[in-house]
Amino acid sequence: MTYNRSRNSKIAKETLSLRLFTKRNIINNILNLIILLFTVIALTPLFVVMGYVIVKGISHINLNVISSLPEPPGDEYLSAGGIGNAIIGTFIVTSLAASLAIPIGIGGGVYLAEYSKGGKFAEYIRFGTNVLAGIPSIISGVSIYGLVVATKLVFGASFSAIAGAFALSILMLPAIIKTTDEGLKLV
Repeated sequence: MTYNRSRNSKIAKETLSLRLFTKRNIINNILNLIILLFTVIALTPLFVVMGYVIVKGISHINLNVISSLPEPPGDEYLSAGGIGNAIIGTFIVTSLAASLAIPIGIGGGVYLAEYSKGGKFAEYIRFGTNVLAGIPSIISGVSIYGLVVATKLVFGASFSAIAGAFALSILMLPAIIKTTDEGLKLV
């Protein structure tokens, strides 16, 4: 029996070309174009605003802006100071939060992976970790505000980096516990 390659490939091409122009494929292509159009419409303002900020602001960025402190309100626009305290504050809050969350998270993850033996307490920790992972950051911040800032619980001060570190450590804790637990289970 001989195999007629040219005849079979011709039939396959005709069948394929007929399948490309079915009603289903035409509607699919039209809807894909509509999705592309709406994506471009939605992202255009984002890129326009980002471009405007970059073009207008790049000339004002220098070492003095990054390292100096902001001036008091009401001063001239061009001598408004810098963002040095924001950068330093970010490092302080992040390092305080890490120093709170990392030991507790690694301890919890090690307990779950090595010592828990699937008991009730381990189920409570896993459930609590899953609940904490789903808490929005605004809820964490408002809770810490009510517990620490409004009551002046820490050092008698109302606003402090420690309050921010507490809120951030609550957000970091579930990720550290889960990562440690899963990492130790693999070993």
